[in-house]
Amino acid sequence: MATTTVEYQAALDRKFAPADIALLGRLKESLTADEWPAERAERVRATRRRLFEAVRTLAYVPEPSPALARALWRARQMRQILPAHPDAPRAKYAAALARRLDDLLLHRVPAAAYTCVAERVDLEPLYRRVADAAAERAGELRFAHGDRHLYEWPLAERPGWQRVKRLVQDRQIGLLIVDSADGLVPPALPHDPGSIRLMVEAWLGSCGIRLVCLDDPATAGGDTR
Repeated sequence: MATTTVEYQAALDRKFAPADIALLGRLKESLTADEWPAERAERVRATRRRLFEAVRTLAYVPEPSPALARALWRARQMRQILPAHPDAPRAKYAAALARRLDDLLLHRVPAAAYTCVAERVDLEPLYRRVADAAAERAGELRFAHGDRHLYEWPLAERPGWQRVKRLVQDRQIGLLIVDSADGLVPPALPHDPGSIRLMVEAWLGSCGIRLVCLDDPATAGGDTR
């Protein structure tokens, strides 16, 4: 049986230096540098929009935990930092932005949907759209209530809205999404639909809940910088 040489035994006993994490990160970035600048720019814009919406939703939380308060502060700071070259942002900037969003989305709030539709409307596609909208705004759709063919009823008397009201009163949600602000408008005030929406929004805000109307042009825009 052959005996080990001194050199072989020394190699077995040798202790290697710990991995250089920073160097490995730079190598990883260089390996993924084949992403087109335009693609990265679009991804950064989409992430900034989601960060903007997540901050808006989570800012309503009445008593944020220390972790949420820290994540909100860091996200707000990140929103103030724009890429030096918006059409060709660096991979490092895109990665930092994504981390801030991931930190926020650890604190998603329960969301509810309210709809007021015609009798034969298929609600499944609508609720899928609402669920996607909730996810884009740091929410998780857990409740879906609606009324069919009750446009002529005052809002407070609609059974579906009464269920939503109980969720609000019991503080079970942090986000309410409606497909259209028209669903909040009773027939008695068709000339001033905005006033009802503002009243509902103020009431929800006082309870620590954000209102999102998907037909609102401002809702689709977000932070496009």
